[in-house]
Amino acid sequence: MTAVSVLTLNLFLPSLPSMAAEFGVSYGAISMAIAGYLFLSAVLTLLLGPLADRFGRRPVLLGTFTIFALASAGAAITQDYALFLVFRMCQAVCATGSTLSRAIVRDMYPPGKGTSVLGYIAMAMAVAPMIGPLIGGVMEETLGWRSVFWLFAALGALCVTVIYLDLGETASGTAKTNAEQVQGYKDVTRAAAFWTNTLVLGFSISAFFVFLAGAPLVAGEIYGLSPSFVGFVMGATALGYFLGSFVTGRIAERVPLGAMMIWGRWVGMIGPVGALLLVLSGWDTPYLVFGLMVTLGAANGISLAAANTGAMSVRPDLAGSAAGLSGAIATAMGAVFSALTGALLTPQNGDWLFCLLLVFMCAGALAASYPAAKTFERFD
Repeated sequence: MTAVSVLTLNLFLPSLPSMAAEFGVSYGAISMAIAGYLFLSAVLTLLLGPLADRFGRRPVLLGTFTIFALASAGAAITQDYALFLVFRMCQAVCATGSTLSRAIVRDMYPPGKGTSVLGYIAMAMAVAPMIGPLIGGVMEETLGWRSVFWLFAALGALCVTVIYLDLGETASGTAKTNAEQVQGYKDVTRAAAFWTNTLVLGFSISAFFVFLAGAPLVAGEIYGLSPSFVGFVMGATALGYFLGSFVTGRIAERVPLGAMMIWGRWVGMIGPVGALLLVLSGWDTPYLVFGLMVTLGAANGISLAAANTGAMSVRPDLAGSAAGLSGAIATAMGAVFSALTGALLTPQNGDWLFCLLLVFMCAGALAASYPAAKTFERFD
């Protein structure tokens, strides 16, 4: 479930230029397929988290992935840009895959073990975005961009089948009234630990979304790479995420979670700062710039599981609501910065501004990680 929800973000990215050409719109307009999707994801995670706390994880997941499969088929068929965006926005319901998978883990495990399990889930999930852009680029060159959305439809149907056959209910089974849920939200949002961990999530995820929004332009228009090779270089962050998540899964039960989060955010500064210095000095190549972005993914793999655990540990009985609210805020931040990236980058400024935006995102996550680390003092 988590892999599909992430794959939906990046499998079609190498196809953005050809999609813009077929619909007769600008690159900025077609990039709304990313930004608009993220905005709606933020709203939906805010709404669906409490529903999953009240009615259970399983029925919410079955409903949302059914909608996802149908919307994907609609996006593959339509010839109208506006209607395509409607179907693309409907695909955002699959965000419940990553949100509720975190809540399910929090239902089942204490914080230390839960962070380790989240690390392994993230490691498995990283395989999808690692190969997704490469597969998407190959499909674009051989079958056309619409084949990507048919693949989404098939994956959605597969998720519905697996959820129905395999996923048991992990929520407590005690339905909360609307008043109790509103009070729970108030309790969650009054905790400083929730906000600091959410800011770590928000800036970290924003760095990833800035990369997704800017990399096709930088790689294709500035460095002149083919769509399939664009997909290959975009796998750099996913490779780092895979490695970082593996480290998290191995050490989360032995290393203080706060220290692990801070260390991860320092790792995240290496790639963007190094790439910016290379671009400004004129020594940049696509291999160096995108190769350095491995650290961007590694940082997220190391720190995001701890930040997710911290945000949900404020009220363990409202893990779904906390996961939904933190995910909504983080996704909204990603949507804003993704849209800003699409609006600001041009072939003239794309290389240095792309790197500068990533430096800003990583610096924000690093600054927030220090107060967020205090959340785990009672667990370590």
